[in-house]
Amino acid sequence: MSRYIKKFARVGAIGPTEERGFALWVGYDIDGVSGDLLQAGLICVDDWSEDELRKRGVTSFATVTLEKLGIEP
Repeated sequence: MSRYIKKFARVGAIGPTEERGFALWVGYDIDGVSGDLLQAGLICVDDWSEDELRKRGVTSFATVTLEKLGIEP
């Protein structure tokens, strides 16, 4: 199992202008996958520290499959 994060930009569209356009980082544990998934927007963070992840707001990881994310293996 490998850990990946993905950035979703411009998630917030409701509220004052200064609150719009923030980014949200989401963490995934993906079983049976290792290596580069940059073409799908996923960054492998297996060797990142907890501090590096916290800087992006990632505090937990959801266990998913590539199929659930809509990515063909």
